[in-house]
Amino acid sequence: MRKSKIVITIITLFLCFKGIAQFNQNSEKQIVVGKVDSLYSKILKEQREIWIHTPEDFNSTKKYPVIYVLDASQQFYVITGMQKQLTPFKIPQSIIVGITNTDRTRDFTNTNVPFQRGHESETSGGASNFLKFINQELKPYINNKYPTENNNTIIGHSTGGLFVLYSYLHHENSFDNYLAIDPSLWWDEENLVKETQELLNKGNRKEKSLYIAVANSIGKAMDTAKVRKDKTVPTEQIRANLKFHDLLVKNNKEINFKWEYFENEDHGSIVVPAQYNGLRYIFSWFPFPEMWRFNTPKEYSAKELTEPFKTHYEKLSIQMKREVKPDWELLNQVGFFMLDGHNLPKKALAYLELNADFYPNESKSFVALGNYFLSQKNKSEAIDNYKKAVGIDGNQEAQAKLKELE
Repeated sequence: MRKSKIVITIITLFLCFKGIAQFNQNSEKQIVVGKVDSLYSKILKEQREIWIHTPEDFNSTKKYPVIYVLDASQQFYVITGMQKQLTPFKIPQSIIVGITNTDRTRDFTNTNVPFQRGHESETSGGASNFLKFINQELKPYINNKYPTENNNTIIGHSTGGLFVLYSYLHHENSFDNYLAIDPSLWWDEENLVKETQELLNKGNRKEKSLYIAVANSIGKAMDTAKVRKDKTVPTEQIRANLKFHDLLVKNNKEINFKWEYFENEDHGSIVVPAQYNGLRYIFSWFPFPEMWRFNTPKEYSAKELTEPFKTHYEKLSIQMKREVKPDWELLNQVGFFMLDGHNLPKKALAYLELNADFYPNESKSFVALGNYFLSQKNKSEAIDNYKKAVGIDGNQEAQAKLKELE
């Protein structure tokens, strides 16, 4: 009996060590969502940890919008997963910066209330300093390390949502897009709500996007009409948000906003659907609206197929405050798909010429045109385009084609 116990023990230990060895081997393969970084803040007088996520096909020659996410330890994984699902067709690929907490109440609240809802909050009221840290220290740090676009978004939940709205109202030029998820507007007897109208009368927010998601924090206890009349503590959160909603509606000609009530979500569960809807809203200008035309190109003229590209990227350029072009490879593939897949040479040519209009200094634009004309047995046009390609940068493919043709 004793021998059998020893044998079992040895086998157990062997399996354990084998499992550990296998785990160590497997641990070399990791799923990496981002990296941890930090910077010292002279404003806050402390080291601040940040989590950074870059797109999977990150390219240092491209520029990316930046999404700043509060409460990184809770929200970072949600937003990075969301981006993976929605890019590249619904929202732009972005750099995500998660800001972890040291003193959440201090950083996210705009007024000092030493005792709130039965809890001490002596350090509260540091939102102004925290925003200075983001604007004056964190943003420059990120912009110096990464190729960033001039388009910034901030996302906050609960008290983080309160900070988002504080930023929107007091310092509207801090960000381009604001996502406040079930914001704690009840703070300090609705202080921020009370000053909203006065603040909306100042500044210009017409080019800013604001999305607010509100949870049903009272369940089926009462509907929103009764909530408005209620005075009890359980309805403080939703009551304050309803008042804020009314102020936004009153000023809707001066601001771009979407306010969404999630009847079937509570304060915790609202985060995922709100982030999804919020990202779709603030980047509603990004998706290419006419993609379905490519499925039935015979029904449209060449102009009807190519004009949406021009219009869409003109809008993107205005939104991003710089010239934005469609991906060269995308237009090239669409052009030759029209030729090889649909046998529509004139429409194929329209796309290839559009590509050359967008990229006149890229020799490959004219190599593609040369290849097109060669496929159509138009030798002279093919030669002219190959010569243009050689004239730009001595393109070797074009030189080889010219030797074959001349």
